[in-house]
Amino acid sequence: MEIEIFTLCDFAQDNNSKLTIVGTFDSINARQFPVQHPACAVACRLRFAAKEAGDHDFKLRMTDPAGKETIQPIQGNINIPPPANGQVVAINLVVNFNQLQFAAAGRYAFELHIDGEWKSGLSLFLNQVM
Repeated sequence: MEIEIFTLCDFAQDNNSKLTIVGTFDSINARQFPVQHPACAVACRLRFAAKEAGDHDFKLRMTDPAGKETIQPIQGNINIPPPANGQVVAINLVVNFNQLQFAAAGRYAFELHIDGEWKSGLSLFLNQVM
């Protein structure tokens, strides 16, 4: 499996296997904490080889600066069909979030796990500004 795209953005949508991503970012500035972010999304495009066809579990975790989970992990199963072209299958995963809470400034992270293994991480920096 290859990760083609793994990003945090303002909006994402999968429309008939076309992935739309708007406003990629990695930091949020706030005057005071706790702060609430109105809406964002994590967008992933994963490419599987023919030999990887079948069921795969995924989990998306979000952690705070201390490494503690800040939301319930998003978990699911994806079934990868044998590729029509005999070579690869691309799958889009989009997870939308509304009203995310951030208790303090620091580095937060999104972690992608496939079949119980960590595959990639995204940093999100919460900065306090005056």
